[in-house]
Amino acid sequence: MPRINEFIELISNIMESYTTTLFLADDSDGGELTLYYFYSLSKNIKKDCKVQSGEGIIGWVFREQKSVLASYFDKRDATTLKFYEKDEDIKSLVAIPLPENYGVLCVDSKKSYVFTEEKEKILRQMSQVLVSMINLEKEINEKKIVENLLSLSVNTNEIIVNTKDKNEFTKEFLELLIERIHFELVGFVYEDKIVSFTYKLNNKNIYKELSYDYFDQYGLIGWVLKNKKELFLEKLSRSEKSFIVNRNEPFENVTNFLCLPLISKKHKKTGALAFVKKVNEKWISKEKKTISLLSNLFFKEYLNKK
Repeated sequence: MPRINEFIELISNIMESYTTTLFLADDSDGGELTLYYFYSLSKNIKKDCKVQSGEGIIGWVFREQKSVLASYFDKRDATTLKFYEKDEDIKSLVAIPLPENYGVLCVDSKKSYVFTEEKEKILRQMSQVLVSMINLEKEINEKKIVENLLSLSVNTNEIIVNTKDKNEFTKEFLELLIERIHFELVGFVYEDKIVSFTYKLNNKNIYKELSYDYFDQYGLIGWVLKNKKELFLEKLSRSEKSFIVNRNEPFENVTNFLCLPLISKKHKKTGALAFVKKVNEKWISKEKKTISLLSNLFFKEYLNKK
C-alpha cells in the first residue's frame, strides 16, 4: 500500500519524529500486533516486529485503548519498545490506539518534551485519516483480486484447450497462478508420480519438476494427502515439521499457507496443491473459493492429459 507509506512519512515530517511506526492488529485472533509500516532515521528497526496485546507500551495502548504521552523517556532503554534492535536514546514519544481497534500509531524523538497534548490531538486526527485510507486501500486491493480471479479463470480455460502435454500443462498452470494471484510459491504433488513447484526468487519465477523421491510425506502436503483435508495456516513457523515439500527446500518467508487435497474418484488418484502468499498478505473468501474450484478442474484435466 504505497499511499500508506507516503502518509506515514508525512506524519513523521509533521511530528518531526525520529521514528514513526504503525502496528496493525492480526485479524485472526486480535491478540497480536504486527509492524506493517514505519519511517525512521534509525538503521536498527526490527522489520519483522510483532507485539502481543498488553506487551510493552505498544501492546498496553492497544489493550487498554488509551494513549501514552511520555514527554521524558530518557530513563528507559529504547529496545523496550520492541521495534528497536539496539538502544537509540529515545527521550519522548506518543503512542495512540487507532480507531476501530485497528492497531497503534507511535511517534518518538531523541528530544525531550517535544510532544505536547496539542500534538497528540493532531496525531489522533491523523490516525482517523489513516484508518480511512487503510479501508479504502483494502477495497481497491480486493477489487483487483476479483479482477485477477476472473482473468485467471479465462486463462485457465485457454491452457486446458491449447495444452495437450501433461508436463507443459502443469508448468503453465502453476506459473499462471504465480503471476495472477501473486503467490510466492505454488506446489503440486501427484501421489506416487511427481512433484512440481513454481516459486519466486529475486523477483524471478523458478519452475522445478522432480521425481516423487523428493517428496517427504511428513511435511505439510504429506499431512493433506494422508488426511485428505484442506490445511489453512495464516502463521507458519519454520519448525522441523513445517516444511512444504522437503526438509531442504529453498523456500523462505513461508506464511499464509493453503493446501488443497485433489481427489479423483473416477481415476482413483490423489494429489495436492499448496499455495503460499507473502508475509502478512491475507486471503479473501472469494480467492479461496475460486482457487479451490480451479484446483479441482486442473487435476481433472491433468489426469486426462497425455
